[in-house]
Formats: sequence, C-alpha cells, structure tokens
Amino acid sequence: MSFPVLHCSARLLPVAAWGIISGCSSGGSPATTLPLPTGHFEGPVSYQGSELRVALDLRETAPGQLEADVHFPELAGQSFAAANVRYKEPQLTLERPGRASQATVTAIREGDFLRGVFTLDSIKADFVWARRGQAAPRAYQEKAFAVQTHGRTQRLTLLVPTDTVARHPAVALLADAASAASAAARADLLARQGFLAVVVSASATTSETDSTTLHTVAAALQALRRQPAADSLRVGFWLRGPGAGALLPAAGLTPAAVAFVVLENVPAASLADTKPFQQASRQQLPVLALYAGADTSLNVRESARRLRNAVGIRRGSSVRTFPLANAEFIVPGRLSADGKWTWPQQAAGFAEGLVEWLRQRKVR
Repeated sequence: MSFPVLHCSARLLPVAAWGIISGCSSGGSPATTLPLPTGHFEGPVSYQGSELRVALDLRETAPGQLEADVHFPELAGQSFAAANVRYKEPQLTLERPGRASQATVTAIREGDFLRGVFTLDSIKADFVWARRGQAAPRAYQEKAFAVQTHGRTQRLTLLVPTDTVARHPAVALLADAASAASAAARADLLARQGFLAVVVSASATTSETDSTTLHTVAAALQALRRQPAADSLRVGFWLRGPGAGALLPAAGLTPAAVAFVVLENVPAASLADTKPFQQASRQQLPVLALYAGADTSLNVRESARRLRNAVGIRRGSSVRTFPLANAEFIVPGRLSADGKWTWPQQAAGFAEGLVEWLRQRKVR
C-alpha cells in the first residue's frame, strides 16, 4: 500500500495520532510505505464497569492482505476467524462472519497500539490494545476440497488442524442458506479443537424420490473419509433446523458406516417428524441432539422429549437442552441485581460437551 506524495507546504497529519512517517523534500519525494499492522494485540474492553479481555492476531497472508483471529480468553468457545478484514492506513476494520449476533472492530493504528471501538450488537466499548509480539498461527489451514457426484463437482474448503496428530475425526456440516452461518461457526470451533471440518451446501430434499442431494451428502462423507488426515472410523455429519430429518437418510447411502450425527435445534413436533431419527436409532447410529432453550422458532420442550424417545440412549445417543441460550447457543449479556454487567457468552458446557462427545465416537 502506498501513500500520496506530500510536499512541505502540505498540511501534515500529526505523527503521534496517525503513525505516518513522511519525508519532505524540494523534489516532492513520496511518503514512506508502512508495513501492515501484523502481530498479537491484547487489551480489555469495558462496558457498564465490567472488563473483558480480548486478543487479536493479525497476519499478512499475501502482499497487502490481512487475516485476523479474535479470541476472548475468559469466554470458552467464542474465538472466531474474522471476515471482511480491511486495512487502509491508518484504519483497520473487521467483523465476525454471518452470525445473528454481530461483532465488529474499528481501530486506528498508533505505532504499536490499536485504538478504537469494539461493537457487540448494541454494545459499544472503547479500547486500546497493545502489540505483544508476533501473531500466533491459526489453529488450522484451509485446503481445497472437491466432491464429485452425478458428473458434477462441488468445490469446498476443508479446515485441517495444524497440530501434530496424524489422523483426525472429521465432520461434514450440511447447511442450507438458513444454517450456513451457524455451520461456518461450528466448523471454525471444531477445527480449533482438532477436527477436520467442511461445510457442504445441502438443501433438504423435496420428496422421497428426489435423491440427488442425499447422494451428494453421501459422496461428501466418502470424500472426507478418504482424506489422508482423516480417521476413517470417526467420520460423521452435523445438521441444523427443520431440514435435518430429510437429509439424515444419507447416512445409509455410504459404503462405510457413519460414526455419528450432531443435530441442532431440530423441530420434532409430531411422530412423523421423528421417523428418520427412529430409523437412525435402529441402525445404531449415535445421535447428539442439542437444543437452545430460548429459541422461539420451535417448541423446544416437546421436540426434545420426542427426539429423546426416538433415539434413546443407544450407543451413547444424547439429547441436551441449554435453558437460557438463544438460537446460537449464546446466553445474552445482562445486568445483575447489583448492576454488574455479564458479557454475552456461549452456553455453559456447550462447546466442551460437544467436543467431548465427538471424541468418544468411533465406528465399532
């Protein structure tokens, strides 16, 4: 990134505020080009008297291009890979991708500091974050991933953990337009915890005879199983919302057994809704069903009850409800009776319980 020529007669911006080093000469020599603000930045944000620690890792992935990871050391499971990372000297902007709960960072670089505003939904908090050395590497790498079925190729992105484990359990996250953002967030979470993860575009079939989508899902599972870094005995998939039941039969189309299925906020208001899950139970397919208690888009109590009856406790199947969590399994921020602010956070035990359950699953 280069800057316009500044002449000595031009009005110069204060160096302390903008961090710009200008060189003036009678010939109008160009200003010095500054490197991108890479590194590991740390500091608090404060709201209603309550501080929250934040860490930001900024890396240059290509000339002039930044990637960013935001971490909340005190909030388990809330780290995220930032989207729309933009830098135009001296301003940095980034945001959390595609979630119902929005988070953005807008900052000005001041030497080894970032000064700006952290926004979380309606909350706005000023901050100053200091650079504390080099940025930590991201916990996973992105790899091109192709799925071929019926003569067509779907090109996807596989998240591969960068740990020292040779083979990882693997999850295909099946997502339509409504669940794509949630799938991406879960893929990021799982990849940081040592799972291969890939988001597969898959809309629920419209009829029992329309099997194209089911075969695409089965092909994705097979392609994931063949990845060198995948543990072929620990491959399963994730589903969310009302289309889950229609996609579940894909588990029976794979040559090798599927190790597990994770369900999020799946409505089961009638016996008809539970039939696909009863079939999964007969096939001894382990199911983890997760419900957010404050999700108003479905009858959580009735759905959890019916699904629990359908999958039982065979081979580790489980149905769990998180009473205060919204549809994204986030407990909203709130003021306590003594006026102390509690920051929004993932439902207690959600991430830990999900990861622990998945690590225990293996085709037997």
